[in-house]
Amino acid sequence: MFTHLDENGRGQMVDISEKSPTIRQAHARGSIKLKKETIDAIKNEKIKKGDVLSIAQVAAIQGVKNTPSIIPMAHPLLLNGIKVDFYFEDTYLYCDVRVKCEGKTGVEMEALTGVSCGLLTVYDMCKAIDKTMSMEKIYLVEKTGGKSGHIHAEEKKKNVYDYGVIIASDTRSSGQKEDLCIEAFKEAMPENYRLVYTKIVPDDIDQIKDQLIYLSDQEKLPLIFTSGGTGFSQRDVTPEATEEVIERSASPISDAIRLYSKEKTNAWMLSRATSGIRKNSLIINLPGSPKAVRESIYSILPSLSHGLDVLSGDFKQH
Repeated sequence: MFTHLDENGRGQMVDISEKSPTIRQAHARGSIKLKKETIDAIKNEKIKKGDVLSIAQVAAIQGVKNTPSIIPMAHPLLLNGIKVDFYFEDTYLYCDVRVKCEGKTGVEMEALTGVSCGLLTVYDMCKAIDKTMSMEKIYLVEKTGGKSGHIHAEEKKKNVYDYGVIIASDTRSSGQKEDLCIEAFKEAMPENYRLVYTKIVPDDIDQIKDQLIYLSDQEKLPLIFTSGGTGFSQRDVTPEATEEVIERSASPISDAIRLYSKEKTNAWMLSRATSGIRKNSLIINLPGSPKAVRESIYSILPSLSHGLDVLSGDFKQH
């Protein structure tokens, strides 16, 4: 489904209000083919219109900053940094643009627009002496942050991770309330994470333990989430159940989620959630609301796949 189209097929700007800010970075690259004489003129500052690379660098920065004015559905962003580099290889002049922000949507379009504006400026300043210039292969080299995580143009196919979700809730397990957290997991987790098991159980320490042990020892899932039962209520026993089954602590994961939540709510300190490892399974406690589930996932996604690779033995280097 194209999210930039409404129910009538008309263009709209995607609503990102439910997303949580994360550190977003993008690196784009492009090139322009030049005559040798043109390259020499640029290097020796013989172009009549001025210092080509200095002006093109400013143009690239301006392109990044003005992306929402050029690309209709791009969101205005508060950018943290822009870095522009030009370099020559053979008969090509390359432009690399790196953009960084802390926001709810990525900066890929900003980086790509910056490259385009930088190279177009080179073309404009050199067209009087070179009629054969051609801009070639403007593309995204790399991006980090957000639901899709780390993407690299030359990266091998991503590993696929199976995961399970255990919902701990008296009211949802009895049918008194509808569970919305499982859908939140599906929405927030990237495509290379496959939800293969879900179970809703009461806030009962033995039932939660049984599910954790089953998913780790029998199903051998590399990643197990719990949702709910992490507060101060007498029935909130998910952390206790988790502590009784894990063999090694991974509590910094839960600390990272709390630090992230600190920017969202004053109740961040009331979470007793924990994380740990049993055999080859990583177990992570998450809160019991859909919004908190999404926010918690976004906070740990940048490092989650690396941790799972190390745990499984797929990553050897230290």
